[in-house]
Amino acid sequence: MNSLFSFLDKLQDYMKMVAAFCVAAMATITCSDVVLRSTINHPIFGSEELVSVCALLAMSFALPYSHKKDVHIGVEILVRLFSKRTQSIIKVFTDIVSVILMAIVSWRIFIFAGSMAASGELSMNLQLPMFYCAYILGVCFVIFSIFILKDIIIFFKGAKEER
Repeated sequence: MNSLFSFLDKLQDYMKMVAAFCVAAMATITCSDVVLRSTINHPIFGSEELVSVCALLAMSFALPYSHKKDVHIGVEILVRLFSKRTQSIIKVFTDIVSVILMAIVSWRIFIFAGSMAASGELSMNLQLPMFYCAYILGVCFVIFSIFILKDIIIFFKGAKEER
């Protein structure tokens, strides 16, 4: 089990680097577009599409890292008033609901990507096949679900060790 967890940690590190690269690419494309537009009056063709794809990829690949750092938005004002045991129960319950929801979202994204691929849908300006992005998003949501499942396993493993 520890080798699986260490593999997931390495995978999360690689995904974080891809997300950081996508954010840097977004900034580079946007700055280059603004400079070219203002200096030679010639913007980068399709820069909006490229920035949108980079934003999708950055968000997708950053999901496990943001989960690990626990920076997702949460309603903790009320939960902080409860005891530590009640907080743990609420956390594991929300994790179980989250993993089910993320698995359903992943499944539906794969169905959507398949329909995009079957219809041959392309982006407006650059004619990029967008179903690849949808498949990548689906894979990232599956990995995100695995990370939530990892937290559930750790919770129950820790609860058994306390007994």
